[in-house]
Amino acid sequence: MTEFETALDEVPAAPDAETMLTPLHAVGHSPRALMARKLTDIVVLPAGRISGNERALVADILLQVLDKVDQDIRMEIAERVARVTECPPALVRMLLLDDSIVAQKVLRSGTTLPDALLIETARDGTMAHREMIARRLDLSPAVADACLQYDEGEVCKLVLKREGCQISPNAINKLVALSALNSELQTLLLRRPELEPAHGFTMFWWVDTPEHRKRILLRFALDRRLIQDVLEDLYARAFRGSEADPFVQEILTLAERRHRPRGINGESVSMGVVIRTLAAAYCNPVEDIVDAVRMIGGISRDLAARILRDGDGEPFAVLCKSLGIPRDDFFSVVDRPDLEGHAPGHGDYLLSIFDSIARDYSRAVLRYWDWDSNPRIAHITRLLALLEDDI
Repeated sequence: MTEFETALDEVPAAPDAETMLTPLHAVGHSPRALMARKLTDIVVLPAGRISGNERALVADILLQVLDKVDQDIRMEIAERVARVTECPPALVRMLLLDDSIVAQKVLRSGTTLPDALLIETARDGTMAHREMIARRLDLSPAVADACLQYDEGEVCKLVLKREGCQISPNAINKLVALSALNSELQTLLLRRPELEPAHGFTMFWWVDTPEHRKRILLRFALDRRLIQDVLEDLYARAFRGSEADPFVQEILTLAERRHRPRGINGESVSMGVVIRTLAAAYCNPVEDIVDAVRMIGGISRDLAARILRDGDGEPFAVLCKSLGIPRDDFFSVVDRPDLEGHAPGHGDYLLSIFDSIARDYSRAVLRYWDWDSNPRIAHITRLLALLEDDI
């Protein structure tokens, strides 16, 4: 009977602390296991004991051996390799892309791993691999992007919780689109410093709580006076001069200082007419009223319909503030507990929204909501359409 056969039921001994070699008298469960351990003994030797070329040769042999041994042996090898910074990348990669229970021995270690290996693991591994990568302390923006590639809710949440990792602009756009289908992402996104007004005002329409809507309006408050002052001398040239340019007119309209309500023929509309029109629209947003609000508000028909048919009313408060409606008149319009779906005190809540924003800021919010040509908003809209098609 050979030494290998007599050792079948023995527990393999740990490598000798001084030599880092597995003792011959404890050979493991099979010749394959013994060979794998002995080769690992060599790979993990200190730099002074083995050259880089020799370590690479042994690693290449291990690449052929690894998929021929049991999972518990691979786990043992992964745990030992994880402690060696000089280990050849090809061997580390094979262990990283192994079953998640093997890969975790490397991914959950404190050893620094190159971004290239982590990106490849995130791209080619399973969701379990990506979750472990997202928990690493050394998560970088490039690795985070790779983890987010598959739109997995749990992975997205883990990345969003990593305050020390900056998320790239494209990844934020994708996460904003995903938040329309996954409400758990909304709170996490609203805490991220990378979120900008275009993201917030786009999310505004699908966030699932009034607190989130109010938070968006408060967080992204802005003052356009600097832009208006800088662009002021262009208005006459763009709208009344011989150099009229539709594109410049569109941008100047986005930054306009104040909107003046107009009727069907472009005539000025009194505040009394504006208030009566909005009061009627708030109670019964039929087609003709939607068109009237579009003209008075200076917004697209789609946006007018969206505002008037929104069940919670915050967009209506923004529209009224942008038109300069007096505070008491606004409250008299929205203080209607008799309307279906409006609980007592809802008018007070909408008044708090009305009071919390400046008129120029409310106009900027409307412009963002109506800004379909903005590249970033258009990109998020396309992503959302693609996600909905996949459902």
